[in-house]
Amino acid sequence: MTDIWIAGLGVRGINQVTREVEQALRASREVLYLDAGVATEAYLRSLCPKVTALFEQSYFDERPRLSAYEHMAIKVVQAALGNPPVTFAIHGHPVVAVHAPFLVLEMAKALKLEVEILPGVSALDALLADLRLDPVVHGLQMYEATDLLLRRRPLQNDVPAIIWQIGPIETALHSHRISRPERFTRFVTHLKQFYPAGHPVVAMYCSPHPLMPPTILRFALEEMGERAEQLHAGFTLYVPPAAGRPVQNVDLLAKLYSVEHLRNITR
Repeated sequence: MTDIWIAGLGVRGINQVTREVEQALRASREVLYLDAGVATEAYLRSLCPKVTALFEQSYFDERPRLSAYEHMAIKVVQAALGNPPVTFAIHGHPVVAVHAPFLVLEMAKALKLEVEILPGVSALDALLADLRLDPVVHGLQMYEATDLLLRRRPLQNDVPAIIWQIGPIETALHSHRISRPERFTRFVTHLKQFYPAGHPVVAMYCSPHPLMPPTILRFALEEMGERAEQLHAGFTLYVPPAAGRPVQNVDLLAKLYSVEHLRNITR
């Protein structure tokens, strides 16, 4: 029997809540949620008698984000121990760019609590739809912005790149402050090792409401600092390929439409 559901609410308000997630919400004795949507709390209260908002009680300015994640996880597990089942409902997908669910999983395992993860529409899904991208055509590479710098990760410039959390780059502390241009200097310098300074990039903030369009900012890589005041914590960066990669395996290419080859590799 499930003690904790970790569920995704989607990125565009309650219209993206799946039936699977709604069933979990209805079956829960308490819903603890992390979502700043305007109608989210009212919607959750229509399904569950006890609803607890976690954002305001977890995040504090200039405090480590990790402290907020630990607080959320403890509250969820305490609720599950006291009166299961409960749902930890999270904006977007519950295990995409969210650390608290993994802390819940660790504690639940130690306490022998049963956990089920229910997926939701993520920022990646919305980005692919809004930018009309198919990640299968040219592949896809994804990194978190600060981690990219810490590990000096190389980028493959013939493959589309998605870089998460460019807004809060270079800090592990929670803040609503507006960024200065200097915040992105190190980031742009790193990317310029793999892309031309004038390479076009796209910063995108997925729409949090069905009536609001996504925010899509297009600019040259070297101009990122000029957009600093606009790039809040919700933005993701898309970097299109700077070059193509030619086919190397000509022998395989010649066989792709060969019936004989198909029969040789199948039964």
